[in-house]
Amino acid sequence: MGNTMKTFLVGLETGATGLLALAAALLTVSESVLRYVAPMRLPDWGAEVTVYLVGWAVMLSASRLIRDRMHVGVDMLVERQSPRAQVALRLFSCVFGVIVSGFIAYAGWLMVDFAVMLGERSDSSIRFPMWGYYAAIPVGFVLCAATYLWQIVEIATGRGPAAEV
Repeated sequence: MGNTMKTFLVGLETGATGLLALAAALLTVSESVLRYVAPMRLPDWGAEVTVYLVGWAVMLSASRLIRDRMHVGVDMLVERQSPRAQVALRLFSCVFGVIVSGFIAYAGWLMVDFAVMLGERSDSSIRFPMWGYYAAIPVGFVLCAATYLWQIVEIATGRGPAAEV
């Protein structure tokens, strides 16, 4: 059950990230074409929406970087330790990651709440509600915290890629 759910969530995360990046790329290309073919038809919101799409894609992909160990780490130090010390250091890293991710997710939530309270909107003609963009931060970091928690379980049970030394 756990692996099926994990596979589904990883696929959902990867698919959403891919679709957001594809939409950003298509919007950027269409704007480039319009700039030369019909500059009067060029919307004032294209670059803004591209930033929103890329921002969401980046925040959704952060947990994958953690899961696949593609984030910045001090591997040289860990690899020089005994297997038991390596497990302890990975466990510490995951616990610290949960704490930091939780803090940033909370701060992001406060930012979203503040933007909602102010009714903050973008300056372009679409008047996009900024809380929709800011929400990528708490969502992305909740996913990061969940990934770290998953890795803590793998380390504690001795199963899964996170437990490998």
